[in-house]
Amino acid sequence: MRLHLEPGGETVEVGDHCQLAAGGEARIFIHPSDPAQVIKVWHKPTADRAHKVRAMLANPPTDPMAGQGHVAIAWPTGLARLAGPTVVGFVMPRVQGVRPVIDYFNPKTRLQHSPLFNWFYLHRTARNLATAMRALHDRGYVIGDLNECNILASETALVTMVDTDSFQVWDAASGTLFRCRVGRPEFTPPELQGKSFAQINREPVHDHFGLGILIFQLLMEGTHPFAGVYRGAGEPPPLPARIAAGHFPPAGDPRVPYTAMPAAPRFEWLHPVLQNLFCRCFRDGHAQPGLRPDPLSWQFGLEEAELNLVSCHDNQQHIFSNHLAACPWCERAAMLGGRDPFPSVAAVQAGEHLRPAPAPRTRLKQTSGWSLPYPGRPAAGGRTPPLPRPIPSSTRSARAPARGATWRRFSGRGAAGGGPSPGSAADALRRAFGAANRNDLAWLALVLAAGALLWRAVAWAGWMPGNWAALGRVPAMVAFLCGVGGLWAAADWRRDGAGRVPALAGVVLGALLWWF
Repeated sequence: MRLHLEPGGETVEVGDHCQLAAGGEARIFIHPSDPAQVIKVWHKPTADRAHKVRAMLANPPTDPMAGQGHVAIAWPTGLARLAGPTVVGFVMPRVQGVRPVIDYFNPKTRLQHSPLFNWFYLHRTARNLATAMRALHDRGYVIGDLNECNILASETALVTMVDTDSFQVWDAASGTLFRCRVGRPEFTPPELQGKSFAQINREPVHDHFGLGILIFQLLMEGTHPFAGVYRGAGEPPPLPARIAAGHFPPAGDPRVPYTAMPAAPRFEWLHPVLQNLFCRCFRDGHAQPGLRPDPLSWQFGLEEAELNLVSCHDNQQHIFSNHLAACPWCERAAMLGGRDPFPSVAAVQAGEHLRPAPAPRTRLKQTSGWSLPYPGRPAAGGRTPPLPRPIPSSTRSARAPARGATWRRFSGRGAAGGGPSPGSAADALRRAFGAANRNDLAWLALVLAAGALLWRAVAWAGWMPGNWAALGRVPAMVAFLCGVGGLWAAADWRRDGAGRVPALAGVVLGALLWWF
């Protein structure tokens, strides 16, 4: 296949010899003349896809890891077309040395591929993920389909977001919104459960829910925050139903018919700041999505948690929060029959981490749980993954957004990546959503009906000539018609009933003032 690349005008030949991957929607080829880039070619190119990628090229996000030589957001860098004008794909950076993030928070795959990737690295991975999401939100983008498959991570805890052409994109130049039409139910917030993604304008608060899910899984050995043992009658509901009902077991609400999974890490092992953020995300944010922590709040919280990590006496790979009296990972290893989720350097060197779990043995209870602040270093010559490069640190002077803030918080400034200008795409997107959700006809009907009522009252009081009173029927009729239009608009999915009351008032008042 011969492709013409823009903007450089280069022509390349791609085929099976340079194919890197293939999926249901596209194939990915290594760039023949630049191995640091790949070319994504869609199976079914469309004009909308081409328009969307052009909008992305015109407004790229600031990559927060660019200064460290890492690609945190695999953003398009150019278009790929055939001999004619048809755009069939795009060029983007090639990311190497990474794995799906699930390989790190799933204990089994972590022991196979990265056995020394400990809890400190998992905190840093979560923090880097929040940093990357914040950079996207600052440019007016919403990820939409956030899940463990489109987040990659390296052994140094750096993350990369892929599948960026599925994000929700706002083209301010043409006023077009390209929605994210897909999503996984187990990462979907309660207010969107059961709805058609093709008809929904996603907002940052929806991403905040998915971010909370992924951070919880990173720190809790892959456990989903809404997983639990069902204590009610009948069959246990699936995860989407639990999310829709707001049944978050760790919150301790007696009305929630679930208890924590017995084999899962305990919620109390998390730093208290993180416990609070998770409760805000899944308990408080159930009824009020604006209360969910945004990426900046997670950056601050995870930074605070990292500063309070310590290492265990017996195994320096056991990293835990210093508010605990004893090492929870020693307790967990004993509960799992000797299978240590974070094996020591010596155990990894001897290959013991991949052996079947040994028979349980009696262990003296640990009375003094921690000694060394982390990062602690293994013995000289011990095998350890490289320490993660520092991410752009959160500026302490940049205050975390206030509780309840939604779109103002979305466009705020902060540390990594800078903030948008007042006329940025984020502000344009906020205005577009506001205009789409308003029901102007309903309020116009109410204003016209009030004007007609005032006109009729003045006429009845004798403050105007009698033949002028009939003119009040004109705004009354217009109010009636606008009210009917407002009721029709209120039934639209974008407004979800907004303006129904003023529209109904306009219809009733308009009809009465016309008739009498």
